[in-house]
Amino acid sequence: MSREDNYWLRHTSGRFTRRRFVGGVAVAGLGAGALGLVGCGGDSSSSTPTAASKTSAGGATTAAASPSASATAAGGKPGGVYRTSSANATYDTFDVSRSRFTPFATIMGLTGQRIIQWDSFKTGKLGGAFADKWEQPDPQTLTLHLRPNNFWQNKPPVNGRATTVDDMKFHIERNKAGKLQDGTADPNFYRKPDYQVVDTVTATDASTLKVTFNKPAPLFLNLLAQSYEVIQAPEAVKQFEKIYAQLKADFIIGTGPYVMTEFNPDGHLTFKKNDKFAGKTFLNGHQEVPLFTDQAALQAAFEQKQVDTFAPSTVPQLNDLNSRLKGKIQDLPSFSANPIAGTYFAGAAPWNNPNLIGAIFRAYDRRQLIQQFHGGRGAISGNIPPTQQAFRIDEKELITFPGYLEDRAKEITEAKQMWQAGGGPALGDVTLDIPDIFEGLYQASSVIASMLNQNLGTNQFKPKVEPYSTITTKIIQQKYGNGNANIWYGWITELTDPEPTSFLVGNFLSTSPLNAQYGAKVEGLDAILTKLAVELDAEKRKGMTKDAERLILKAYGAGIPYSHVQIVDNLFWNYFHPQEQAPFSTAHLITNAYIDTADPTYQGRPADPTL
Repeated sequence: MSREDNYWLRHTSGRFTRRRFVGGVAVAGLGAGALGLVGCGGDSSSSTPTAASKTSAGGATTAAASPSASATAAGGKPGGVYRTSSANATYDTFDVSRSRFTPFATIMGLTGQRIIQWDSFKTGKLGGAFADKWEQPDPQTLTLHLRPNNFWQNKPPVNGRATTVDDMKFHIERNKAGKLQDGTADPNFYRKPDYQVVDTVTATDASTLKVTFNKPAPLFLNLLAQSYEVIQAPEAVKQFEKIYAQLKADFIIGTGPYVMTEFNPDGHLTFKKNDKFAGKTFLNGHQEVPLFTDQAALQAAFEQKQVDTFAPSTVPQLNDLNSRLKGKIQDLPSFSANPIAGTYFAGAAPWNNPNLIGAIFRAYDRRQLIQQFHGGRGAISGNIPPTQQAFRIDEKELITFPGYLEDRAKEITEAKQMWQAGGGPALGDVTLDIPDIFEGLYQASSVIASMLNQNLGTNQFKPKVEPYSTITTKIIQQKYGNGNANIWYGWITELTDPEPTSFLVGNFLSTSPLNAQYGAKVEGLDAILTKLAVELDAEKRKGMTKDAERLILKAYGAGIPYSHVQIVDNLFWNYFHPQEQAPFSTAHLITNAYIDTADPTYQGRPADPTL
């Protein structure tokens, strides 16, 4: 079937709008830490829409003990090296507690373990990892049990030692403190706000850790399972903390299924199977090459089976491959894990002026951008994207808010009036930063700048292509605003939790450290978010997140104006059986993937490299 049809012509058919996506929760509870705001999209960070998970209120819960294996993986075949494309040179640091770059989340998912993990996003099931089981006897207590026979990879200074309860204790206390080893507070501990619910962390014996909370903590289990909550060995942090930004394979020391053996900052990565991994995995290794923005080369590599998967950036590419390779490849359509948005600082001029922010918010033609960038394969998004469907307002309501109206003539007329009323022309040039990898894939800078200039009746918006590292530094330093006439637009970090609660609390509660990056104050929002953070009933939290989203949308994104979410088509040769797909980082589920050498499409695949 042709994929050239526009999303907006399909919305009554229901495949992507009526169908429920992962918005559910683990029985153990919901929610997690604040979502970081830089990242990149692509086949390694996006996945197939799934039916809604079952939901339950938080409460006393006991979890099962072992890594999960999907029904497909139960019959998996050992051997082979999975080959794919990296996101080129898009990395910030190799200190996972201070990162929010999607490509690094993938590295850590392959090499490390979180205290607990999502065994399945599709069913909303949490399972054991660094801890193999846990109990929650009450809403303010969590008991974690260390996984036995679990070992660090054999790299100095850890040298293959057994894991300990103190490893988990160090991780929790470091993230709560948000400080470097020398005592310096570091704003790059992005999940610090979520850890403030922790009161005490106590090793009650050699295999048991007791965490108590200063108030009910319905979101803490989901926090521990987030993409960036991989445990790092204390001695490794102490040795490498000052130099993690040098990005060396020697710094990646985990307890996960694969060991990183090669890292080249240009995007050449190699991983080999960790023979001492506590769980089961089929593949012998994983290899990545930097072809993400060179679509022609990546398509050629896919057709020659030099890589096993490919996500075409254009609908004609997709249709051509599906036609020519029909019956030989799988097409797994998905919402990207990375929404497309931007940020600004609303605590000072010029972006504390609602007319200016509202004008820009309304000047973005989200439907046109979906069409131009993705051939119609996408969905407009409020501050809770469609991948968290159960917690967001529905599409019918979303299109009643300014910025999302179907009447574009009305939007443009009122946007121009707001720009003039807010004194927009007096700002002079407005710099529009576009991330380099986003530009490389979509040539977006001229498209976005032209759209803003045309729809606001001006010529002030000047595009500038910047690395993500520069953009994230500007966010932290409040340089998107705060006396600077500039904004940015591109992918933000992948969703790290099926529930948006902690993202909302961490980014929009006025007392949150992360909110200092955006500075937006929205009347009535603090009251909702304060109650939301401690609400144990999942159904009540759904209603409260929708109320929060309505207030944020009325404030034109309140520092984080969302645009849309792309639908990505991940193509796989039939010989490759991927892990469960979900609109989150699923690298840790690579343990369930395998290669079937008996499949006819395996013929002609180049020999695996020596790892």
